[in-house]
Amino acid sequence: MTAPAVQLRRRVSSTAEQIFDLWTQPELMVRWMSPFSGAVDCKASCDLRPGGAFSLFMSSQDASREVSGTYVLIDRPRKLVFTWVGPLTNNVTTLVTVELDPRGDETDLVLTHERLPTQAIVEGHTRGWGNILDHLADTVSNGF
Repeated sequence: MTAPAVQLRRRVSSTAEQIFDLWTQPELMVRWMSPFSGAVDCKASCDLRPGGAFSLFMSSQDASREVSGTYVLIDRPRKLVFTWVGPLTNNVTTLVTVELDPRGDETDLVLTHERLPTQAIVEGHTRGWGNILDHLADTVSNGF
């Protein structure tokens, strides 16, 4: 039996290198990394190397989310794999894979979030990741 997972696909109007940088540079992550609709408020830090840690504190007027993890695989600009743990995963260590497939000036992005402990958590993360990817696309379209 397969554990619940989230998988989202987007075509983004940017190069794979630029998108990879958005995922891995804290000064760029703070511009778009938020599971909330509306304005992005994020604090980010990361040590980009296999085994290196990252942390995110994302907030809105009504709520906040704190997440941390470690990098498992870094294959710039094609693939990034990292653990993801926080209160909304019931503090279970889950796994996120971001795959980037260049298509000229655009890139196909596939985000897979595995090892989520319950279907309700899958549904919440599906909404959150959808908002995050919307913010990423907005950041790209605004010429980050």
